[in-house]
Amino acid sequence: MAAPGSGASTPGATPPTTYGTPSGSGGTNFASPPNGSTNFIPPNNPAPAATFGGNIQTPTPGWDPYGAAGGTPSTLLPQDPYFQAGAPAIPSIPATKLIQNIQLDYHWFIGHGEGQLGINDVQLDVTAAFPLFFNSATPLLVTPGFATHWWEGPVTIAPYFADLPPQTFDAYIIGAWNPQVTQWLGGELMFQTGLFTDFAATVSSNDLRYRGSGVAVLNFSPNFKIKAGVMYLDRLRVKLLPTGGFVWTPNQDVEIAMLFPNPRLRRRLMNYGSFEWWLYASGDYGGGNWSIVRADIPEVNPAVRGQRDEFDYNDIRMALGLEFTTPRNLNGFVEGGIAFERELRYQSGYPVVYYPKTTFFIHAGLSY
Repeated sequence: MAAPGSGASTPGATPPTTYGTPSGSGGTNFASPPNGSTNFIPPNNPAPAATFGGNIQTPTPGWDPYGAAGGTPSTLLPQDPYFQAGAPAIPSIPATKLIQNIQLDYHWFIGHGEGQLGINDVQLDVTAAFPLFFNSATPLLVTPGFATHWWEGPVTIAPYFADLPPQTFDAYIIGAWNPQVTQWLGGELMFQTGLFTDFAATVSSNDLRYRGSGVAVLNFSPNFKIKAGVMYLDRLRVKLLPTGGFVWTPNQDVEIAMLFPNPRLRRRLMNYGSFEWWLYASGDYGGGNWSIVRADIPEVNPAVRGQRDEFDYNDIRMALGLEFTTPRNLNGFVEGGIAFERELRYQSGYPVVYYPKTTFFIHAGLSY
C-alpha cells in the first residue's frame, strides 16, 4: 500500500457564414439601358469590384469542410475566452491510482545466549490512495498492515529476569496526508492505531496503541526544504519526540536528509539496464511497545507472574544499505547495521529496565 493531464485543446477556427455586402445600392451595379430599349449593351467601364466588410478566416490545416460530422468541433461561443487562442486551458484531473504500494519487510537482529536478544520481524502492508477535497495531487493514504515479531531470549537470571513471549503481533491501520497549503508551505500528517499484543489473552483496550506525527515543511527552493514537528510514539519511555531538520538535494545524484531522529544520506550509483541503484547511510530510533502476559514460571517475580504487562523495546540503529528502483515501480533494498543502546522496559517495574547486548542486524524489503 506504494504507489500522480492535459488541458482542453482550443478548437480550430471555421470559415464565417456571413460576409460583407458588395458596395452600391443593389446587389449588382449595372447601367440602365438607353431610351427604354430592352437590348442591353454593357458599358465599356466595368462595374466596381465587390468588397467584403469582414475578413475571411483561413481554415486550420487539416480542416475538411466536407468531412463527417464530429471531426473538429465548431466554435459555439466564439467570444468565450476559454475557446480563444492563448486562453488558459481547462485542466483535467488525473485519475488517482487506488493501490499505491504493496511492501514486504524483514528484520533480523542477531542474538543467542546470555545477555543477548534475537529478533525476527516480518511485516506486510498495502497503501491505497483516496482523493481528498477533490485534489488528486495530495490524496489521503491509507495503509493497513500486519507484522509478526519472534523474540529469542533474553537469557537472564533473577532478580533481573526479563521474560518475553515467543511472539508478538501488530495489526494496524495508518492514515497519512501531505497537504500543500502554498507553494512554499506544506505539511506531513500521520496517524496510526491498532492492536500491538501477543494475543495470549482476551483482546482489550490495553492492546490498543495510538501513534502519529505532524510536520511542517518549508520549501525554500526545489532543492532545499526545512521540516519541523513532533512525533507521538506512545511508549513507556518516550511519549513525545521532536522531529525536524533539513533536506538538501544539491544535484540529481545526491540527497542529504539531516532529520532527527532518522537521518539519511543517499548517493546514486551507475544504472544497470532499467535498474537505478542508490547507496545510502541511515540512522533511526527503533523499537515499539506491546501488551503481553508474563511467563508463569518461578523465575518471574510473583507480583507479575502470569499477569498482563506492557513492555518497550528501544534501540538506536545505524545502517549502510543499497536500494534500487525501476520504471515499473518495483523497488527494493537491503542493509546491514548495528543496534546499540538497547533496552527492555516493563510497565510493572519487574525488572525496571534490562539492557540486552549490542548486536548486528540485517534489514531487507521489496515493494511494488
